[in-house]
This record gives sequence, structure tokens and C-alpha cells, in this order.
Amino acid sequence: MRLIRDVDLPLNGGCVLSIGNFDGLHKGHKALIDALVCEADRLQLPALVWTFEAHPQSFLAGKPFEYIVGPDDKEALFREAGVDLLYSADFQKLRDVEPEVFVSEVICKLFGAKHVICGFNFCFGKNRGGNAEVLRRLLAEHGVGLTTVAPVFVDGEAVSSTRLRELISAGEMEKTAELLGRCYSCILPVLDGFKRGRKLGHPTVNQRFPKGRVIPSHGVYASFCTVDGRVFESVTNIGINPTFGDVSEPVCETHLFGFEGELYGKKVKVSLCKKLRDEIKFGSAEDLKNRIDLDIAEAQAFLRNYDKNLL
Repeated sequence: MRLIRDVDLPLNGGCVLSIGNFDGLHKGHKALIDALVCEADRLQLPALVWTFEAHPQSFLAGKPFEYIVGPDDKEALFREAGVDLLYSADFQKLRDVEPEVFVSEVICKLFGAKHVICGFNFCFGKNRGGNAEVLRRLLAEHGVGLTTVAPVFVDGEAVSSTRLRELISAGEMEKTAELLGRCYSCILPVLDGFKRGRKLGHPTVNQRFPKGRVIPSHGVYASFCTVDGRVFESVTNIGINPTFGDVSEPVCETHLFGFEGELYGKKVKVSLCKKLRDEIKFGSAEDLKNRIDLDIAEAQAFLRNYDKNLL
């Protein structure tokens, strides 16, 4: 997959284009990407996804917006889905463009789109003045086709990023996986920590969630950790270490089973599979160590039969 920058535009040769936020890249988004890749194969053109550097709601909602997947996660997922080209736009530069101008000057001239794929509830242009039917009409004037993709339902409920944020915040990782079609995961750099885990006999990799990212419910999770393509069973604690009381912002600490070595500075992927318990304040470091031993045993028992296809 190749990243497209403004300097690469106008795009030569045409493409099949899909525009959206794709926050979470859940089953609904996957259906859209599958349609994009299929149409691109039919027309023998590259499949191009247009997304945004920052979610439009971060500007429109008037309040902090929590996103589900970060840039590294999103790029990896698009690549796995078969996307050829990825473009991240600055929403602020486009928010006041009229729908007609957006279609003629941007979609058709700048990107040379020969076909467009969008979701059933797609809106675009100044004041969200365009919808899927407006887009169909405007594209037809340029001889460009449109495919709209219907919502995907799980247990009678439409899959949405809003619902996923609720589930992640509540620590409902098994239900989250049903809507995503995979484990909830994050790809983040490993930071230097207090090295308490090492002193307790269970060294951890320490990561911090970037500002604005939805944070899973504080607690202990059965997890997997991917390092340089190798997958390790693991147990992850997300929280503020109340036993020691010297952490002000949530930290993601993961103990990898059977791993030896240093990972500082590397980006590793942590996949949360099941919440085992809430975060607890213990009376002593020894009490904490004993509970970690139990957490490890419980995580190992759960992960032994876990469907690895969800990673």
C-alpha cells in the first residue's frame, strides 16, 4: 500500500475511490472496503481510500472526540484488506466546499475517480449538504458510477463506531471483537517505566494511549502481544497503579509469557481479548505479586483455546 500526499495530486491513471472516517475499521467498514477492492479488481484500477487526519467530529461536535484506532493501526488494517492507495485529508480545508465543487474538482479532477464506493449514510460538502443520492447524481454528470453499501448487523444491531466506543470503554472485549471482526488492539511505542514488574518477577512493556484515543476500562485483560511478527500470549493491566499511587494518566502494561529481551522504542501490538477483573489497590507489593500470579494463570487458561483468527 502506498500513502498519497498532496504533492502526488492530481492522480494519474484514475482509481476506484472510497471516502470515510473508518474509525475502528469495524465489520461495516470492512464490507465497504471489500466492495472497493472488488470493484477496483473489476476495473483494473487501484483501490484508494480517502480518510481524514483528524475525525471531522473533533471539529464539529464542539467537545473532545475519542477515536478507536490510531494511524499505525489503521494503515496496517487497510493494507491487510487489500487497499492500494491511502490518502489522509485535512478536514478543515474541505469543510466549506460546496458538494458540486467537491465532486467535479476534487473527486473527478484531482483523483480521477472512475467509480466511488460509499456507506449508506455518507454525507459530504458544506454543512453536510450532500448525501449518497446527491453524490450519485453529481457523479453521473461526469460519467462516474456509485455503489452504496448497506449497514452490517450483529445480533440485530447495526455495527457502528459509537457502539464500539461504548463497549471498549466498558471493557466488553468479547462483544467488541464481534463488531470489529477481530480483537481490539493498539500499536504503540514501548516506553521506559518504573520497572516494578521486573522487581515483582513479571517484567512488562509499558505503553501510553495518545491523547484523544478511547481508553478501555481500567483492569486486567487476557491479551496477545505481537513483536516483530511473533505472537506471544500475555496479560495486560490498564490503569493508574493505585497500589503505588504515582501514575496520573492510564498506562498499558503487558507481561509477555516466554519473552526475553528489551523492547524500548519499538512499536508493538497489544490485542485485548477478555477483561479478567477490575484494577484493585493492594495492601502491599507482595499481595499484588500473588494476584498477578493468579491473573497469569487465568489468562493462560482463557487464551489456550482462543481463536487466533481474530488477531
